Amino acid sequence: MRTLKMLKYILISLFIFIFTDISAQTVVLKKNEVKKEQSGISFGIDIAPFIMLAFQPERKGTAFIGRYRFKSNWYIIGEMGFANVNFDKSSYAYKSNGGFLKIGMDYNFFKSKKPGNNDNITAGIRYGIATQSHQSPRYTIIDDYWGDYTGSIGLSNVTSHYVDLVAGIRTEVLKNFYMGWTLRLKTLISANTSNVLEPYTIPGYGKGDNNVNLGFTYTLEYAIPFKK
Repeated sequence: MRTLKMLKYILISLFIFIFTDISAQTVVLKKNEVKKEQSGISFGIDIAPFIMLAFQPERKGTAFIGRYRFKSNWYIIGEMGFANVNFDKSSYAYKSNGGFLKIGMDYNFFKSKKPGNNDNITAGIRYGIATQSHQSPRYTIIDDYWGDYTGSIGLSNVTSHYVDLVAGIRTEVLKNFYMGWTLRLKTLISANTSNVLEPYTIPGYGKGDNNVNLGFTYTLEYAIPFKK
């Protein structure tokens, strides 16, 4: 409950700040001012899963991003990816395969007066949905009195819903080629799982037994401009 109240406060504060900023810009602009801006769509890949592979080899994944600039400082964002977990420890084996889809918006706070500067400092929100199938081929309960018990849990499906609060930086390193990173506060809304086997990880979210997770992305993007 405390997490939901904090999330609601952050969202309200974010939107009040954004709309106040937009109103201020409208007052400052002169009537005869013509502002030339480049719009377009960009596609990219998140390389953070490949970096994390060095620290967590049991987790493999791929994630992609699409971005559309529909107003001066507003972007519609779409993200999708796939995740695989497979490990076998002394007392527990686990397998999971799934994917996720996220949709949301970003607002650019960076106002550069330098012509051709397309760098961004952004904040935004994502709504995510993830589906996965998982199982435990083997688990062992150690009991010195009754003796050890070994069993398995069959394949089942899980659908999860969550929200990401996002803040990050995106810079144009070459013409129409961008690099950027984001930090994310992720809050789990629901997961239709049983108490028998909870997800070890949720695609696009992280640890399945946490109501709140922290995450990051590191993206490479190519922008396709189509109007000014």
